[in-house]
Amino acid sequence: MNSNSKNSASGDLISKKPNGKDAVSSARTGQTLRRIDETLRPAAMKISARTGDPFAASMKPIGQSGVSGDSSSTKRHGKAVVCSDVPSDNSDRVVFFKDVTFGPQEDELRFRLIHFWEAKHAFSKILMGLEMLLVDAEGTVIQGFIPPSRMDTYLRHMKPGSTYRLTNFFGSKTKKVYRVADPDVTIAFSWKSVLSDLTDTSAWFPEDRFRFHGYEQFEAACDLKGDLYDFIGHIKLVNEQALNESFVLDEVEIASDRRILVHVQTHDGPVMKLYIWDKVATAFLREV
Repeated sequence: MNSNSKNSASGDLISKKPNGKDAVSSARTGQTLRRIDETLRPAAMKISARTGDPFAASMKPIGQSGVSGDSSSTKRHGKAVVCSDVPSDNSDRVVFFKDVTFGPQEDELRFRLIHFWEAKHAFSKILMGLEMLLVDAEGTVIQGFIPPSRMDTYLRHMKPGSTYRLTNFFGSKTKKVYRVADPDVTIAFSWKSVLSDLTDTSAWFPEDRFRFHGYEQFEAACDLKGDLYDFIGHIKLVNEQALNESFVLDEVEIASDRRILVHVQTHDGPVMKLYIWDKVATAFLREV
């Protein structure tokens, strides 16, 4: 027998490589590796869950997606979604504003965003959040609120006049001082709220809603330390001046006082004095 020949076992256990080293057959190797893999995989998944290992994302079931906490967006049913952490699903029950109660709720609201504005403390000027005026398909107007920490997440996706759907919100008590709608509950965005565009063409929402308030209603609401009603009237005087050709306002004085005094005649006759403050006063000044 040739001394350079290579000895091999018939089988399945050991064979000689050209360099003379023993090697385990491929069948045995595969079985061993499978056992190691089956042993280590559960432990690896537990470690990933505890440590936030980036490979854990590949273990997430298909179809589940998370959204980061500040201003990220994803897709839900083909629509842009803005949320903080928890995406919603198809099981959400659609409710109207009249059905909203106090506390956390997972139901779905559908509405038109009429208007929104920054709410600041009257004296300290500290930003308190974003106030909104919303109307649903039944014509009910309700107040909405986004806390300062969540404004950057949602504000860039919001446009007055657009329609939206909202899930995972919180029903909070309406503030007396900044109240702009009748319901006692305010739609507050929580840390897991999901806001998405509503593209359902069969849904119809009023463009706006208002009602006329008479002088007696304004008089009854005075000195209650709350916001008065919006109203339509005829401007008679601005800072004690009539609106004629010689009408001139002292912008330096207005900037110092941060207010404008307007005399307005309501639709039912009496004239009321109205103080306009801060940014609203500046915007009003550009219009007169």
